[in-house]
Amino acid sequence: MRTNVSKISVKKEVKVLLFGKTSQAKKEIEALFHEVQINLENNYKDLAITARKQAEVKLAEYQAAGELKEKEYKKLKEQLDEYTKRMEGYHH
Repeated sequence: MRTNVSKISVKKEVKVLLFGKTSQAKKEIEALFHEVQINLENNYKDLAITARKQAEVKLAEYQAAGELKEKEYKKLKEQLDEYTKRMEGYHH
């Protein structure tokens, strides 16, 4: 069993070295996007609207603070825009 654990940890280390560590800011925004997605799938419109607004605020905060790379910001902004478009007819 120990060899499996060490192989897994080595793979994780290689991934971190090759692809870089995901920033805490990106993780937090992606968690909010996940919350939006789950609420949309369950037809909880009010909760989806709230989570989308929180994601929008956090994205702006992290961008202003310089905690997101430009490439990360653009990708996350595109995702936010997709949710916004998808939720156009929703009203609070």
